[in-house]
Order: sequence, then C-alpha cells, then structure tokens
Amino acid sequence: MEAEALEAEAVAAEVFRRHGVDFAQARRAAGWTNATWLGGALAVRVAGTPGSGDLERETRLAAVLPPEVGYPRVLENGTSRGRQWVATARIPAVPLDEAWAGLDWDRRIEATRQLWARARAVHRADPAAAAPLARPRSPFYAASPGESGDTLRSLHAAGVLTDGELDRLLPALDRYWAALPGERPVLNHGDLSPVNALWDGTGVVSLLDFEFAVLAPVHLDLNELVKLAFAPPEAATAQTGPDAAGRLRLRQAVRELARPFLRTRAGVDLLIGHSIQLEAWGLERELAKPGREAFRTWEPYRMLVACAHRDGGCYAPLLRD
Repeated sequence: MEAEALEAEAVAAEVFRRHGVDFAQARRAAGWTNATWLGGALAVRVAGTPGSGDLERETRLAAVLPPEVGYPRVLENGTSRGRQWVATARIPAVPLDEAWAGLDWDRRIEATRQLWARARAVHRADPAAAAPLARPRSPFYAASPGESGDTLRSLHAAGVLTDGELDRLLPALDRYWAALPGERPVLNHGDLSPVNALWDGTGVVSLLDFEFAVLAPVHLDLNELVKLAFAPPEAATAQTGPDAAGRLRLRQAVRELARPFLRTRAGVDLLIGHSIQLEAWGLERELAKPGREAFRTWEPYRMLVACAHRDGGCYAPLLRD
C-alpha cells in the first residue's frame, strides 16, 4: 500500500512540474478512491490503482455537464506509470463537509439547497451524450434483484440482521425493482455528498468527483440529499439540544426539495430501495474492518434496521406527508 501511495505521489509531482508549480508547496486533499493534491492554481487527481479508467471517463463526462454544475476547468489529462491523472484549475474553496461545522443553520440550509440545485443541473445533462461516459453500474447498488437480495442474506447469515428484519427488507427491495422500469433514467452524480461539493465561504460553487456517475432514476441522488437531513444523529443530544431546532428546519427544507419526487408510491419505493442498498453496501464494507462487534452503533446498521422496523425507516417523518 505504501509503495502504491508513493507511486501516485510521483505521478502527481510530474504533473505539477509540467505546469510549473512547486510540488513541495502542494498539500494532499481527502479522498479514498483517487489521490488528490492541491497547489497554487492547480488541482491534480491521480488514480488510486494502476489500470483504472475512471479519471479518463470522468474527464470526458465533464465536457457534457451543464455549466451550472460548476465542474472545474480541465487543463490536461493523461497516463503516467500506468496511472491515469487529470489536472484542473483549482477553485478557491473548501469541501462543504469541512466547512459544515462552522456554519450556522441558516447557511447550512442554504448550502443544502444549493447542493441540490447543482445536482439538478447534473440531472439535466443530455442522457444520450452522457450514457457512453457514465459508469455502466454503480458499485453501491445492485445490478439485479438477486444480487440485492443476496447482500441482505449475507448480512443475515453473519448474524447482523434477524430473521424478521430480513423478511421485511426483502419485500421492500421487491417493490423497488418493480418500480424501477417505470422511471426515466437521468445522469446522477452517484456520490452526492458534502464531501464532493465545494464551499467558497458564501455558497456551493462546484460539484466534484464524478467517477461514480450513472444513469438511474433521480431518486439515487435524492436519497443522499434526504439522508443528509434525516439520518439518525450520532449524538443523542442532537434530538433535544441547541441543534434540535436547526435540524428540524433542515428537514423541512429537504422535505420541500424532495416532495416533487415522492408524489407516487413508486417514487417512495425507489427512494427506500436506494437507501436499503446503499446502507447494506456500507455495512458490509465496515464489517470487513476491525471492531465489528460495535456494528449496532454504526449509521449504516441503524438506518438499515430502521427500514425493517417501520415503514420508511428513518425517512418516515418525510414520507408521512
């Protein structure tokens, strides 16, 4: 792993030198699939593993994104040492998730609205132009009913889900798969999170990291938006403390944004189906790490079992409308 990290860093250093920027002044940014460095007016992303084609595909996809997405200007891309890389003009901003703690609730709510506005611009991309450039499928969601059911069954076999929880989650997935053919697919960001949005101090100015972009119902991205407001808070005091009123206001704002897509039973089934699959994927990933005995405290587990114990799970307050 260390050797791979050093190889990615060497590629980044080469790109910085090509653009006349001192790599010694660059800093490593967050990211778990690709490695990113920021320095001067330059941002450089390097594929985390040799042979990955994600950055080349994303670079081509950027050309068909509406300007309202705010994707950074691509300066150059290529392959060095077997790793794809892309250099873009650096936007003077920070990831929204880094800024979030320092924002008051008025600005958090406005940032959430702006995040969704940027996502809606993605959804307006021409599907015919985007289809050859998007991922054929997302790693977070199953490609077939059998695959999605098998994921839940493996969690049941591992003792994570009870018999009753499995029996209630499987029909929810059946409803998702039944609704899926009737919904028009659009280009989705695929990993819509404050991690992948840039905040310049006054607003959300860009969406980044389209390596998981897929054609799917808008409910795939909508689930991430709804989760931002309705996922269970880690701290119990968030329900009753000084942030409680702010969280309620955020939920109301997201409720207004989500309502147009949840007017039918099929819309609700698609939202819940995407939620179940995303949390099951996250739970499997976390269980592969040390410390799995604490899985009942993890957000993916809490969200997944909530769907098994009441209609709508953590989204029930939203779906009551």
